[in-house]
Amino acid sequence: MDLRIHLRSLKCWMLIRYYGLNGASPSAYVARGSHIAKDLVLGEHTYIGYGAMIGKKVSIGAYTMLGPCVFCMGDDHRYDLVGVPTIFAGRPTLRPTIIGRDVWIGARAIILPGVEIGDGAIVAAGTVVSKSIPACEIHGGTPNRKIKDRFKNEDDRARHLRALQKTPARGLFAESRS
Repeated sequence: MDLRIHLRSLKCWMLIRYYGLNGASPSAYVARGSHIAKDLVLGEHTYIGYGAMIGKKVSIGAYTMLGPCVFCMGDDHRYDLVGVPTIFAGRPTLRPTIIGRDVWIGARAIILPGVEIGDGAIVAAGTVVSKSIPACEIHGGTPNRKIKDRFKNEDDRARHLRALQKTPARGLFAESRS
């Protein structure tokens, strides 16, 4: 096996231990400089870029990439109690956030709690995801809205989703262009 693959595996393992993630695949990569809740669930070959902030009750499927400075947080304070300042109102029950397999989330996107991002979806950089995204759709904007479908037809979409259920052949990871 290629030395680069062994070194990457070792680096992934060290970063998972650094963050204390018990629910992470050993092939998941979390860049240093991120703030990650200990209960994060990460599928195999998942990538989280530098400066990410991932709160509690988030799960991320296999082969998913989060760009730098992606936030998965919120739902932090009650604001609906009459006569009680928000700072003293407590916190609501946190809703789980589910990010599917083979999802690509661009830099500085904000994922609000309680949403589900379907398998194969793409989220544009800077998007505020306030509502769930179906599988294989591309969304952007604030709040998020559909830009287009990832695949040209339903047959390609279905074939892609079926392929995600299998273990893929080992491929090349995104590497530096220099």
